[in-house]
Amino acid sequence: MFKRNSVFFTTVVSLVYVCTFSSVFSQESVLLTFEKENVSKEEFERVYQKNNGGYTSAKDHTTEQFQEYLDLYINFKRKVFAAEDIGLPETPGFQQEFETYRKQLARPYLSAKEVENKLIEEAYERSKLILNANHLLVSLSQDPSPEDTLTAFTLISAIRDTLMKGKVSFEEMAVKHSTDPSAATNKGNLGYFTVFDMVYPFESAAFGTGVDEISAPVRTQFGYHLVKVNDRIETLGKKRAAHILIRVGERYSAKDTTQARDIVNELYGRLQKGEAFSDLAAEYSDDPNSAPKGGDLGNGRLLPSMQEVKLKLAPETFSAPFQTQFGWHIMSVTEIDTLKSLEETTPSLRQRIARDSRSKLSRAALIARIKKEYDYRLNDKVFDDFTATLTASFSNGTWKPDTTGEKIEFYKNTLFTLEKEYNVSLADMVNFYARFRVRNPRLSPRKAAEQILERFTERTLLDYEEQKLPEKNPEYRHLLKEYRDGILLFTLMEQKVWKKAVEDTVGLKQYYEDHKDDFFAERSLDVREYKTTSEEAIQQVARMLKEGKSEEEITETVNKESSLALRIISQTFEEGKDQPEQAIMEKEAGYMTDPFESGKSFKIWVVKEVIPAGIKPFQKAKSECITKYQDHLEQEWLSELKETYPVEVNDKVFTSLFK
Repeated sequence: MFKRNSVFFTTVVSLVYVCTFSSVFSQESVLLTFEKENVSKEEFERVYQKNNGGYTSAKDHTTEQFQEYLDLYINFKRKVFAAEDIGLPETPGFQQEFETYRKQLARPYLSAKEVENKLIEEAYERSKLILNANHLLVSLSQDPSPEDTLTAFTLISAIRDTLMKGKVSFEEMAVKHSTDPSAATNKGNLGYFTVFDMVYPFESAAFGTGVDEISAPVRTQFGYHLVKVNDRIETLGKKRAAHILIRVGERYSAKDTTQARDIVNELYGRLQKGEAFSDLAAEYSDDPNSAPKGGDLGNGRLLPSMQEVKLKLAPETFSAPFQTQFGWHIMSVTEIDTLKSLEETTPSLRQRIARDSRSKLSRAALIARIKKEYDYRLNDKVFDDFTATLTASFSNGTWKPDTTGEKIEFYKNTLFTLEKEYNVSLADMVNFYARFRVRNPRLSPRKAAEQILERFTERTLLDYEEQKLPEKNPEYRHLLKEYRDGILLFTLMEQKVWKKAVEDTVGLKQYYEDHKDDFFAERSLDVREYKTTSEEAIQQVARMLKEGKSEEEITETVNKESSLALRIISQTFEEGKDQPEQAIMEKEAGYMTDPFESGKSFKIWVVKEVIPAGIKPFQKAKSECITKYQDHLEQEWLSELKETYPVEVNDKVFTSLFK
């Protein structure tokens, strides 16, 4: 394909922004002076307050607290300098990891905040309501002609005019005219739904229509709809439901509908006498998914007929028996997730909006702002000339550019400009097409090209804005540098300390030999724990242990029905450090406790070995030794870094921190 002249399609964004964007500050505000870099009072205060409870809290901290953090910060800077000096920022592994974080960090800054906040508030208000509605659909293809669009709109408008006269019901017209296949059986009824359950334009039409009213025609990707709202229920939160299902068939207890009705009525009577819903569901429900969980169905949407029952049930109550196509049900609302405040709900609503079609509104507003800010100008003639050369292969995703003769020069033409200086060529868009082809034969070549242009323009503008973010947004610039330095620190610590302490077995053993006194332990016991949730099973284990049966024999017998019935694990208890549930610290090897209850489990402990007080052998001390060896390696390394990267602390500036 063509050689790209756009910096926005590189895999890794230049680190120049991160490495060279440092605050301009006067010499009087310099707190730390390294050979490589100065650190201002403002920079240190920003980092300090972020990790120590904020500015208000930091103002009351002592000189000792500032000094302790300053020492840590100096060591942090030295480690980052060391990583830079060995070229870690240029390694592919670092660049790939940093690029991933950079994309994630930029995302919140690439949105139209005003539009997004309005969408969040709107979604929150709609979450307080549940609607029941019918709809009538006149379908349109994905790429309809203007004539087809006009025909569909004329038809839907005529249907609405007929309905508004009141001589025919909405349900009748849905059965007769709706192109939604389900309308033949449900007469267009969609059951109960709330925010995010429908595509956004349809949702807006429904929430904007009163009960027993019919909406104006609304366009979605499916075509034109009419919406008739039947019910509007205020809700205080999401309800969690459970049910008992009695099905009919040879596989089930009820062989016919009469038997099913008798069984469900008997269960209903037992519920009315106070028996637990979850117990009866677990024992008798024919729903294999929910029965083991006491009939729990979660808090999501159900079948319309079940959803309606759930919505009208009060918490901790149960319904009378009712029938669906699956059988006879009794439903219970087990709890209600009370509607939280807008502030509490905002993070989750923002995530849902980002995954929903309404996110396009925020994205469109952002793209419009970027176009205006950077003076986006499309060369319409170049685009028109390009689309005039296209065939159906472009829509099929098989088109390839003609790279012979004058065409090469044609593709070099500017497609659009930014800030009157940055030129994006037609070749850039052709390269984009090669990576992200349109594959929809139903689209005309022109329409397919317009889709590619839209996606390509959006990608280019967002990449352009991302690269501008560090200079435009100090908060983002600081955050990006923190992540960059954090990745460098983690990578180098892994090489110099954490990984080395594990892999350097010779050094680890030598450290153990040189510091044996650090691994002294009081008398301790190695204990084998037999644990089960069944009192009957633990008694069986006790009998088999007394008979001298092996662990394998015990496990094979007790876990015959379930591999989780009995678990056998090891425990170590040290005098003075641990306080076991049973008085076993003075016992000897071979001692076995009686079965005892612990929380929801039953246990037996068997003392396998008594370890006298003294220096732990290397294998027993290995885990602790690795930790201490890591600390030792880090201290040695910090001593080297102190020599390599000396620092001067401005005491006058230090005493003025947060003042």
